[in-house]
Amino acid sequence: MKTRPLSQTGFHVSCLALGTLRYGTLNTYAESAELMDIYFDAGGRFIDTANSYNQWCPGGKGGESEVTIGRWMRERNNRDQLFLASKVGFGYPGVDDGLKAATIISECEGSLRRLGTDHLDLYYAHKDDVHTPLAETLEAFHRLVQSGKVRLVGASNYQAWRLADADAMCDRHGWPRFACVEQRYTYLRPVPGADFSPQRLIDDNLSRYCQSRGLTMLPYTPLLRGAYVRSDKVIPRSYQGPDTGARLRALHQVAQEQQATPLQIVLAWMMQRQPPLLPIFSADT
Repeated sequence: MKTRPLSQTGFHVSCLALGTLRYGTLNTYAESAELMDIYFDAGGRFIDTANSYNQWCPGGKGGESEVTIGRWMRERNNRDQLFLASKVGFGYPGVDDGLKAATIISECEGSLRRLGTDHLDLYYAHKDDVHTPLAETLEAFHRLVQSGKVRLVGASNYQAWRLADADAMCDRHGWPRFACVEQRYTYLRPVPGADFSPQRLIDDNLSRYCQSRGLTMLPYTPLLRGAYVRSDKVIPRSYQGPDTGARLRALHQVAQEQQATPLQIVLAWMMQRQPPLLPIFSADT
């Protein structure tokens, strides 16, 4: 698998990151381990998780994905070969929603414990928290970087103007800036006015901001959970706009010409855009 520079951090990461929302809940440990083995054997080294995965499924409590990844890394003894990202911000049973300093610090400790590692390569603010002073949030991430428990800090589900405020504040205090931005994005265009809250999409404002700052953008849910190819999945209504039919026909035509699957074409299209995107994909088989 090819690697790409992650913004201007000096780190190079796999051009496709593996999302692990389902691991330990909707996927058993055996299934999850097999999927990670396939990704690793293909040269993939960038694994993306979160403290709250997967509280959104029946019976999920949060933390299951990190526990699953931690067990897999211990059994394979491969932590040093991986670029490992986790997140904080969404509440789950026993943990408050938001980005207060105490939550950031304590949840980092929890993630490290569940993963069985002494550091995270990348630690995201999983969503913006307008109710907590930005300085409190950014200073807490700074403390984690200083302690060596976190190498890089990322932003997920942020608007461009909030990133600009964060950059300015970090520059004033000498704190580490957000090193990359993870947002929802796919090949189909969302319907005007579609509400994905609390998720945020990659839009023109964010793209221009990130390009001007040399920030890598990482799209999540790029494959719409299989809706491009699976008969048992439908394209979400939020993507059923006037040009959806034409874009789908073009996608399938290119896939046929390239003797590839539509999902491969979607990922390739993202990676060849300017600036290139670094997709976070997942799978249940």
